Amino acid sequence: MKNRMFPWIACLLLLVAGSLEVAPADESDYQYLPDDLKVDPKIPTPRQHLGFRIGERHLQHHQLVSYLRRLAQVSPRVSLQVYAYTHGGRPCVMLTITSPQNHDKIQDIRQAHRRLAQPRLAEKVDTATLPAVINMGYGVHGDESSASNASAVVAYYLAAGQDKTVQSILRDCVVLLDPSLNPDGFNRFASWANGHVGRVQNADPNHAEHNQPFPGGRVNYYWFDLNRDWLPAQHPESQGRLRIYHSWKPNVVLDFHEMGTNSTYFFQPGIPTRNNPLTPKQNYDLTREMSLYHARALDRIGSLYMTEERFDDFYMGKGSTYPDLHGSVGILFEQASSRGHRQENSAGTLTFPFTIRNQVTTSLSSLQATVNLRKKLLQFKQEFYRQSIEKAAELDYAQIEFRCDFDQARLMKFAEVLLRHDIQVFQRNTGRGLVLSVPVQQPEFRFLLSLTEKRTQFEENIFYDVSTWHLASAFGVQAFHRKKPLDRKRFKRIQLDQLVRPDTDKQKLNEGALAYVIDWRSSQAAPTLARLLEAGIKVRVAKKPFSLAVEGREIRLPHGSLMVPVGIQPDKRKRILALLADQQAPVYALDSGLTPSGIDLGSSQFAAIDSPRVALLMGDGVSRYEAGEVWHLFDTRLQMPLTLLQTGSVDGVNLSRYNQLVLVSGSYGSLSDRAVEAIRNWVETGGNLVLIGSSINWARSRNLVEIQLVSTEPGATAPKPGENEPPLQRPFDQARNDAALQLISGAIFEARIDTTHPLCYGYHGNTLPVFRNNRVIVQPGKNPYANPMLYSPEPQIAGYCSKENLQRLKNSAAAISLVKGRGTIQVIPQNPNFRAFWYGTNRLFHNAIFFGPQTRN
Repeated sequence: MKNRMFPWIACLLLLVAGSLEVAPADESDYQYLPDDLKVDPKIPTPRQHLGFRIGERHLQHHQLVSYLRRLAQVSPRVSLQVYAYTHGGRPCVMLTITSPQNHDKIQDIRQAHRRLAQPRLAEKVDTATLPAVINMGYGVHGDESSASNASAVVAYYLAAGQDKTVQSILRDCVVLLDPSLNPDGFNRFASWANGHVGRVQNADPNHAEHNQPFPGGRVNYYWFDLNRDWLPAQHPESQGRLRIYHSWKPNVVLDFHEMGTNSTYFFQPGIPTRNNPLTPKQNYDLTREMSLYHARALDRIGSLYMTEERFDDFYMGKGSTYPDLHGSVGILFEQASSRGHRQENSAGTLTFPFTIRNQVTTSLSSLQATVNLRKKLLQFKQEFYRQSIEKAAELDYAQIEFRCDFDQARLMKFAEVLLRHDIQVFQRNTGRGLVLSVPVQQPEFRFLLSLTEKRTQFEENIFYDVSTWHLASAFGVQAFHRKKPLDRKRFKRIQLDQLVRPDTDKQKLNEGALAYVIDWRSSQAAPTLARLLEAGIKVRVAKKPFSLAVEGREIRLPHGSLMVPVGIQPDKRKRILALLADQQAPVYALDSGLTPSGIDLGSSQFAAIDSPRVALLMGDGVSRYEAGEVWHLFDTRLQMPLTLLQTGSVDGVNLSRYNQLVLVSGSYGSLSDRAVEAIRNWVETGGNLVLIGSSINWARSRNLVEIQLVSTEPGATAPKPGENEPPLQRPFDQARNDAALQLISGAIFEARIDTTHPLCYGYHGNTLPVFRNNRVIVQPGKNPYANPMLYSPEPQIAGYCSKENLQRLKNSAAAISLVKGRGTIQVIPQNPNFRAFWYGTNRLFHNAIFFGPQTRN
């Protein structure tokens, strides 16, 4: 009887533990707001609504949203809108908080701010009484939870406060408060922290509460860092956030984060020499002026802080830097993290309420600074956009044209990113397809320039993130500078909501065709192939080029074109037609197996494609970002199943269930000798192993691949003897900087490609821009036919790379195909799926999956 009751008792104890009120001993930790603050008693406090004080437990996302909805219901100062739903189905909400009088004319205020960003209209705006707009963003990293927990306190302060300070904020500001920029990660971390805290809080850093399992709460549903997605805008959270941002173009943007437990508090400005060169000096001056408010506020409560250290303002795709090229002032805040409820640090013990108090304090100081600097901020915004037009006129070109031969869908994806940043885009349809034109003389010129310049020289060569984000290279589109102004009669301006499926070169499908041919050069061909294979339909890939006769003209198709034979699978005809009906890749219906030139449809050079059964290793030691990029690609774009396989469970898995295994960057030390041997046997009996980034190092160390790496240690493989020998003495405090100078800091390089090789099917031309942010440099393989991608002799296109690493990278391998027993291994040193917007190299990964087995020559 006792044994049968034990599970029920255990469950009951867990439920009780989940409702425990766990509070630090010092009640003063909960004093977030001024002692003398007068409040409206009709506005519920967080404790009255939630049943516990902010900081006692980690808020779940639904609790946070529930409280903010309540504020919007009872306060005329607050309105709430849902601007997106996450991949996990959670709402992203934005509060608009201002005086009732401002709410009555809120659209007029918004339109006035939009006009300030249009030089021709800005002078008509009366800024004497125009409220400033401050966008307060909390917790883009979900496990930096003091931020989002503080947002509830700040919202209450603005909704309930009755003193003169609050009244002036509401009169002179429109507050856009985003309480949780990453709902899925925030909720994941809250569940972990709340599920591992006891009645007696444990501050031991080794305690499970402070050590999250893979992938942690920092990342979103698909394990992306949303603070890097402001520029690519590939996720619903970012897309919704940008839509609101550009509907207002706020004056100030706040970005609240956490950092290491042994730190104090940071606010910008960061390191002055690491600002983006396109950012005006006045932006830095205003940031510095606002910093004085934060310093005084933190001094009053006795909190230590730092500024002008560690963090930079270079990469324009993160939350505190993006505003700087849009006429706003972005400010980063970093609070030492308790990563739970209470944790030991170098100063003693750090509590969750203490971290929240600092975030609330600088939130209020930011509001006060915005009120006091309102006129300066409005003037700066107006001047920023006026000067942008003037600077654009100084260039020796007037517009940039973009083309993408054979892949109109990818060109539209490129246009979508530009439009999300409020960049004006024009389009015309030529006989060869769509052409985009972007005039440089437009308000968002500075941001446009940051997306299109190929900078390789920098004032300082140390970067917090990547050193280049050249958008045309990422999407694999061609860019041409044109001196003549845009011809508005030939081009039509397009809007984000007007983007439609581009016209393709496909003919109307003949339902009685012998076969259908799909042009693999289209980025839409991969999802189509995935659906066909998932449906059990036989598809073949052309290993030689051929041509088709279509409506009296001859169309040449290259290696990699797909052929769906209907005659050998007549029972699948209706299913084939249904799957091909609504896709965008060019499809041709053929009535004969005889082609005008090249291989015929019955040739043995049309190889059968096996349906991929893919597993991705993930877990401790594996890059959650790269793993998430693969998962996201399979789940949302290819829409085909992907098995997420824990590294610790490989021992007990029958790998024969899969014919593809993907390893992204990572150490894989948790794989046992037995698991490594199982992977080796799996490859040798016919599996296709795809190695990306630093997983190559691990695979080489375990003798899974026989390749040679180029050493990137200081002084190794120096271009000239003795040139790279380290000096006998260097300043101790320069060690970190010296190490950073040896990185490949998110740069773009040119690779020479062999379009006849299965890994390069679908590419045209002889070269391809490739993004790298690691130092895994691989020597070409011994088999000259198995080196489909080699870096060029002068490979650097954009971004920073040390002279030593650039020398090492020249003529090294950008991809190698190996044969092991009956299996194959694809070695890709760089990440082809970087942040989900490198469409240009996504195809390399697609080919490794779909055509990897075809690389046996």
